Amino acid sequence: MTEKYFKCYNGDAIVKTNPAELILKQIKTTDSVLRFLSEINTGLVEKYTNALIKRLENEVGKYSTDTGSLSFKSIESEISNLKQNDKLTNLVIRYITKSLKLPENTEIASEAIEITNYNRAFASERISYYRVKAFTEILGKEKGIELYTKILGKIITEMYSKTKPNEKITIKPHNEGAVKYWSKIGLGDFTFRFIDDNQCIYRFDKCITHEVLKELNDPDVAYIASCFFGDIPEFNSGRIIHMRRTQTLHHADFCDELYWDSREFKEPPEQPSLEFTRKIGKNKK
Repeated sequence: MTEKYFKCYNGDAIVKTNPAELILKQIKTTDSVLRFLSEINTGLVEKYTNALIKRLENEVGKYSTDTGSLSFKSIESEISNLKQNDKLTNLVIRYITKSLKLPENTEIASEAIEITNYNRAFASERISYYRVKAFTEILGKEKGIELYTKILGKIITEMYSKTKPNEKITIKPHNEGAVKYWSKIGLGDFTFRFIDDNQCIYRFDKCITHEVLKELNDPDVAYIASCFFGDIPEFNSGRIIHMRRTQTLHHADFCDELYWDSREFKEPPEQPSLEFTRKIGKNKK
């Protein structure tokens, strides 16, 4: 069985990033959270919005940027709650530009520029963390996470309704593409092993997602805001290559990710034991 170890974590790796696109993506996601929250419990929208505003204000401080230089034309038809000059919209823009370490009071680039892997992940993962944290602050951790789970399921279902899976993909090309991309951006230190031609197990010993969230000292919220996206039923329902984890770096010393071709199994395959996954990749490259 093919087995390889990659020690490629690099927070300083340069990743070509379009700041405008990243900001607009986060505005759309924040808008979707508000839209589905309104569908589930409209009475909470104002309280949640205020909690998120307060959280972002604390993070942004006096940092300022040229928010007017960001064009909303590409997402105007897709957002219904956030407007260009809204306070929350302004804070999302400023939070992302500050996290990307962009100079203050400058126009927001609409083309790809050089950003470190760490700063890009910091911007994306932490704003997701604050969106979840706002729910736990107003409802308590258990109820806040329960509500966010419902919203996230709706977001993923809507996302897949607009895309079609690649029906030609199989496990080995999927693995090759993932490994190439993860290595290029310095995602983490990881090992993979093919169990057979249709399933592959990965162990992550270090990952940029965990690195940018761990100092916030709330692994439950960190997990829900990041990796949980791939662990709810809606995630696999729109995919051909399915994935399952039993633990992540937020709560354990490694993350185990099993990928399999769902067309080749009547029932999902059994997850390799943690002891098995812990031992793979000891012959490091």
